[in-house]
Amino acid sequence: MSKIIVDQIQKSGGTALSLPSTDGTGGQFLGTDGAGNLSFASPSPPSHAPEDTPDIIGSVITNSARQNVYSTGEWSSSGPWTTYYHSWQDANSITQGFNMFMGDGYPNGSSQPFYVNDGENAMTRVKEYAHGRRIGSNRKDYYYYDNITTNYSGVSWRCIPIRNTTASPITRTFNAYLSAVDSAYGGGAVVQYTPNTGIYSTTTGGTWNKIGSANSNTENLVSSSVVVPAETTILLFLCSVHRYETTYRFKDTNSIYNLHTSFGTGLVCDLRMLETLATARIANESTQTIAEPHKLYPACASIYGDR
Repeated sequence: MSKIIVDQIQKSGGTALSLPSTDGTGGQFLGTDGAGNLSFASPSPPSHAPEDTPDIIGSVITNSARQNVYSTGEWSSSGPWTTYYHSWQDANSITQGFNMFMGDGYPNGSSQPFYVNDGENAMTRVKEYAHGRRIGSNRKDYYYYDNITTNYSGVSWRCIPIRNTTASPITRTFNAYLSAVDSAYGGGAVVQYTPNTGIYSTTTGGTWNKIGSANSNTENLVSSSVVVPAETTILLFLCSVHRYETTYRFKDTNSIYNLHTSFGTGLVCDLRMLETLATARIANESTQTIAEPHKLYPACASIYGDR
């Protein structure tokens, strides 16, 4: 039987399609460039990037309380490396708070405390989702054997990634409900992190802005004006403390409400960044005295795709 080598094949309209001169590898397929040239190509991996939708609003929460955060022999009053205020009232506290939120207040350490995941009720980078108009917890119950009645209690950090899908900045009010004890060690806060660019892969820095605070020994209603730049994802943090209720019993309120007025009309929860906040590792941290949330953005691009 004679062997026939076909150099070209004809479409029904008569246009010649050029076949590649060599075979591809196993699993490849023939693809076209739209101009009559065929070549072997590998199939693209299936996309695993979650699609943003108004129907899903999520957050990531971490907390710390080894039967009271500041108990002797556990935290002491210094935090991972210096005085830590739950209210995130200074740059040192923001640095420590962000690292603890990410799961380790001493990320370059070996035998040092993590300062989180240190109690039987601890949560570390746990995803929680909204039902209706609220997300979070109201007067969540903790039982602490140390029974410290001052402001040295447990602390919770929640982060919601908010994306502006439009070409113009959006200013929107976000309403938080936070437990607190005082304005410093036992204070609560709403803090915004804004990257220096709207593109994940090119983000190299960003700015912190404290936009709300809670300082009364009760559950505090805090309304904050949030500015989200065009086509950008910002990180909104809610910080609360576990407030003394009665003997050995503490309560934590850390929630956001009125989601129907805060989200929508251009603002969505960035589900790609939500997954990154819950899972990604910021590598190569040289010291616990720095926090580099901007590194989450190129990590998100690498894992889920750039935008």
